[in-house]
Amino acid sequence: MSYLVRFEETFIAKENLIGYPGQYILEEWQTRFTPHYGAAFLGAAEGAYEYALAYINKQEKGHDPYVQHRIAKAAMNIDTMHFWLRHTATLWETGQQLEAKQAGNRALYITEQLATETVNDCINTCGARSLIQPSPIERILRDLSFYVLRDNSDRVLSSIGQEILGQSYDRSYFGSSPNPTPSAES
Repeated sequence: MSYLVRFEETFIAKENLIGYPGQYILEEWQTRFTPHYGAAFLGAAEGAYEYALAYINKQEKGHDPYVQHRIAKAAMNIDTMHFWLRHTATLWETGQQLEAKQAGNRALYITEQLATETVNDCINTCGARSLIQPSPIERILRDLSFYVLRDNSDRVLSSIGQEILGQSYDRSYFGSSPNPTPSAES
């Protein structure tokens, strides 16, 4: 669990400080960690996909055109998530910080959407039996459904729209950021 901790009148020796007070929020350090949520979503999608493939082969359902459609969508969703995460990592690796922050938020949103869609496609492919313990899809669905609530996807999408429209927004989603990202016109 994540907790809010307030340190009041707590002495920390200067040599033990990491950065300056408020640096994490003021310099949008949260954006450096945003892609890891996308990687977790990707892992959930891949786990459900692997289970669904094994199930399809075991049950010999590979000739069903609806199964083919859903497994094709799942595979393309996983590829797309990989592309977005690789693109974001490349931007960070090449020092393109602004572009990396923007891509990270886009990757966060799209991986959440695609992972949820992929898990649902796998459930529809495998049927209700895939939701009975100890099926890994039951656990993946439960965990993913909880984990995607961390950041409000509507808020993430809105911030992407605000960025595109040149409006101020809180790139780190702290709600009351003292330094919202200025618009292109500011």
